[in-house]
Parts: sequence; C-alpha cells; structure tokens
Amino acid sequence: MYAINETALHQRIHQHKNNTGWLAHVNEMGMMFIATVTGGFLLIDAIRDQESAYSYVGGLAFLVIGVFVFFSRRQRKRNENRFDQSMLAELDQAIKNAGYLVTFARTFVWWFLLPAAIFSFPNLALNNASWEKYLLVLGAFLLSYLVVTWELRKVHLPRKKKLESLRDKLTGDREFS
Repeated sequence: MYAINETALHQRIHQHKNNTGWLAHVNEMGMMFIATVTGGFLLIDAIRDQESAYSYVGGLAFLVIGVFVFFSRRQRKRNENRFDQSMLAELDQAIKNAGYLVTFARTFVWWFLLPAAIFSFPNLALNNASWEKYLLVLGAFLLSYLVVTWELRKVHLPRKKKLESLRDKLTGDREFS
C-alpha cells in the first residue's frame, strides 16, 4: 500500500550524514583556530612584555585546549571509517556525528569556558583591570554559554532525535506504551 522511494531516502540520509560531518568539522576547526591563536597571542604577549609566569599558563592552557579538540577530532574521524556505505550505516554515522555535536556542546563549559575563566579572571585581578574589562569578559563568557546552549537545544538535540526517529522507523524499533 505504501511505497518508499529508497533512492531518495538514501540520498536524504547521505545528505544528513554529510551535514552533521561538516558541522562537526566547522566546530572543531573553529575551536582549534580560536584556542591556538589565543594561546599563541597570549604566549607572545607574555614573552614580549616579560610578564609573570601566570601569563604563560594562560597561553599554554589555550594551546592545550586546541590540542584536546585536535585529538577529539582525530578520534571522531577514525570512528567514521568504521561505517560502510549502506543506508543504515550512513544513518548510524549521522546519528554518531549528531551525538558528538551534542557532547561537544554539553561539555563546552568544562573543557573551554572553565579553563579560560580560571586564567582570565585572576589575570584581570593581577593587572588591576577596570570594572569595564571585567564586565566585557564576563559578558563574553555569558554570551558564549548562551549561544552554545541555544545551539544545543535548538539545533543539535532536535537533529539527533529526528535522525534516531528515522532509524527507528526504518528498523521497526518503535516503543509501544
């Protein structure tokens, strides 16, 4: 009675897989760029101005964040090679990438904002920064948190649920209450 256009469905799934992979790639590259450039700038600035050892810690912390994202990306790319090119395998890969993006966003506070805050606020205090600088830095942290949280709730979680629902429909794994 109902017919599924398998070719169109496979193309749609392939597109979902490519979109989630591309979004993960953009997030990783952006975070590696931001962390590496920030860390490099802080280290160069600390060396040039012969600042305290604490200033070096901030630069190194950002470089470590960049390395952390690099290794997370490498692990994700390695896991991508474990999927074949069948429709369900591509759907599983899209779900895996969507899950990766969810985890990336959920843990952002712990692997990026917290280390940055541990460096930023004491550094502001050591340099007797104005209250305007404190507000600017606090605003940047708050905005980062809100953007990532919004993206998690409005983009990543709905996409993952949609893909999981599609997989359930294709495999017949529906829960009946």
